[in-house]
Amino acid sequence: MQKRKIAILTQPLKNNYGGIIQNYAMQKLLVDRGYNTVTINRRKGDTRSKPIILASKFKAFFKKYVLQQKTPTYLDYDKIAENNLRFIKKYINWSPLIESTDGLADFINKENFNGVVVGSDQVWRPIYSPNIYNFFLDFLQNDKSIKKVAYAASFGTEEWEYNEEQTNVCSKLIQQFQGVSVREMSGIKLCHDNLNIGGVIAVLDPTMLLSADDYSELIGQRKKQIELFTYVLDDSDEKNNFIKNCSINLNLKHHTNQAKFKITSSKGKKLEDYIIPPIEGWLQGFRDAEFVITDSFHGTVFSILNQKPFITIVNKGRGAARFESILTQLGLEDRLVYDVKNFDNSKLEYKIDYISVNSKLNVLRKASKDFLNNYF
Repeated sequence: MQKRKIAILTQPLKNNYGGIIQNYAMQKLLVDRGYNTVTINRRKGDTRSKPIILASKFKAFFKKYVLQQKTPTYLDYDKIAENNLRFIKKYINWSPLIESTDGLADFINKENFNGVVVGSDQVWRPIYSPNIYNFFLDFLQNDKSIKKVAYAASFGTEEWEYNEEQTNVCSKLIQQFQGVSVREMSGIKLCHDNLNIGGVIAVLDPTMLLSADDYSELIGQRKKQIELFTYVLDDSDEKNNFIKNCSINLNLKHHTNQAKFKITSSKGKKLEDYIIPPIEGWLQGFRDAEFVITDSFHGTVFSILNQKPFITIVNKGRGAARFESILTQLGLEDRLVYDVKNFDNSKLEYKIDYISVNSKLNVLRKASKDFLNNYF
């Protein structure tokens, strides 16, 4: 008997550890349920005219090879992400590159999918999306044969960021979904107030439906002691000083698993300064650390899964709702730091009652798995 086939539609995979690992978890959850899965490699296409594209490439070539300019604009982005791409190719069943709505519709029709899962991560945040309508399945609005489900879809923020046209279109498209779940409690209200849909529930990010042992299988045995592990998406002098202060107070050596410079920085003198380290090292950092400091949602998730003492710096620019929702549900609000300048160092000594946390987490896991079981 041929296995049923499910497409996963999530944010583009490449540079983001969290985006990749949540996709891995979503795929594993569906495969364990007996499905064949394909993650749609949907990226934003280049909408410029061919002459403009050629002119841009010539300009880049001239600056790089004639003027010998070395700026992030002319870096080899595939080389920078080579470790992530290796992980994706090894563990995720990825579709060919798709850069248009028509290409997406053609691929879905050709592959004869039984269903499409939208999620997780910030798939419903317009500023991050290659095409927000695609993530409400506009290319399937006339196809009633394919099951349409949103799992842990996230708006990333408590604020409504859609314009009037996007609101009108998406409020119609979401009605075709058989099941809608969001990742944050605030997402339920956003759906009700702006998309005119009820019956939406909040579920866990798919990464939290797997265990720490599941991820350990990807990285093997402990190789070295990691003391203070940090994963910071948006560094600053304030955050760097905060981490340094915590390192001194905890008497723990600082370790991270990030590129020396971000691709938006021009400080690097060579390509190696920008290369993203393997995701396995990132997973190992959370597993083997004594303490974690992060401003990342998935950094927070993996601190909890590995039962580590941790501090989460609220990343307001990327959306505070993601942190507040999960930590409130688990009784971990005291791990949030909104102001690193006025941080009370005594909070570094606070103990986390992981017996209580795991009890709450298991209840949330059951509800999340029950939602999946209703459709898959």
